[in-house]
Amino acid sequence: MTTYNGAIHLQEQLASLTGQHFLPTELIVGDDGSTDGTIEILECFRREAPFPVVIHSNSIRLGYRANFMKIARLCTGDLISFCDQDDVWLPNNLDRVVGSFADPDVLLTFHNARVVDGQRHLISPLYAEPPSAFISPRLALPPWMSSYGFTQTFRADLLPAAALWGQMKDHYYPDEAMGHDLFFFLIASAVGKVCYIDDELTEYRLHGGNTVGTGKRTKPGMVERWRYRFEDRSETYGYLARVAPIDAELFSHLSKMEAFPKHLRQRSTEAAVAWRELGPIYSDRAQVCSARLIDRLVAFVHLCRKGGYSEASFWTFGSKAMIKDLVLGVVLAPLVRRLGRTSSRDDRSCRRGRCSQT
Repeated sequence: MTTYNGAIHLQEQLASLTGQHFLPTELIVGDDGSTDGTIEILECFRREAPFPVVIHSNSIRLGYRANFMKIARLCTGDLISFCDQDDVWLPNNLDRVVGSFADPDVLLTFHNARVVDGQRHLISPLYAEPPSAFISPRLALPPWMSSYGFTQTFRADLLPAAALWGQMKDHYYPDEAMGHDLFFFLIASAVGKVCYIDDELTEYRLHGGNTVGTGKRTKPGMVERWRYRFEDRSETYGYLARVAPIDAELFSHLSKMEAFPKHLRQRSTEAAVAWRELGPIYSDRAQVCSARLIDRLVAFVHLCRKGGYSEASFWTFGSKAMIKDLVLGVVLAPLVRRLGRTSSRDDRSCRRGRCSQT
């Protein structure tokens, strides 16, 4: 758990930890310089908790990303769950999560949650529909997919990789360090299985002071889907083209890291190859959306020839994306760039093709 001036909601979260059917092995807390009553609440809880509680006070503020990464590396258990100071865990949270690791190849589990307001009144589920299958094999999920940290539990086998976190760039926020949750999801989904539990195991509180927050979750409607299609995505595709080689380099380093489990090092070599393939196809797709007409056409033909839209490829944008790129890219790119919405920082179209699973 990381804390920063969280006294107003912290006690409810701590009480929910002691109310777990399956108690935590320990609670490691990193406080980022709180000036309210947070430390006092934590110290009181430490004296009475039915499990060890260790509190680390940062001498300088790290920010939530670096703070979570620091605290994760101080955990001693086999499984590590991220815990936000202002949420509430349902009593069966850890019981359900721990059970999902019966398969030794599952490296990370995430779950659904209840989005609630400051008074814990229900707003909606976090996921209106399951974002993935119950079990996803390695390198099967969309490359830019992630999950919220407060829903995540991962094997301590992944912790040695944290030494490389500082070199990573976030997929969604250019020029910022990669989110702690994105970092472990990225690695877990590339070298092992990821499990999704559709049970709502946490109350995710929205109170106006969240560091990262989300509104009501619903299935994308027709208007939202069409607005997404008409975004000017040239900048996003160009950014992802630059990020993909950084991710590939991460896995290249992991394949040589002696502290990383041997079987995961071998899989990291394959992951490096897969991520390295992403860069060129995103470079071409950025060209399809932004360059001169002749360059847009050449990039589109290049993508078609090397399987960027084919289900037989490892990564594919799919046939619908091919039609979109032809019409809104090759033909209408100048109009979309002038009138389209600012691009969101993700890509929902890129996914694993139907080639054999690794």
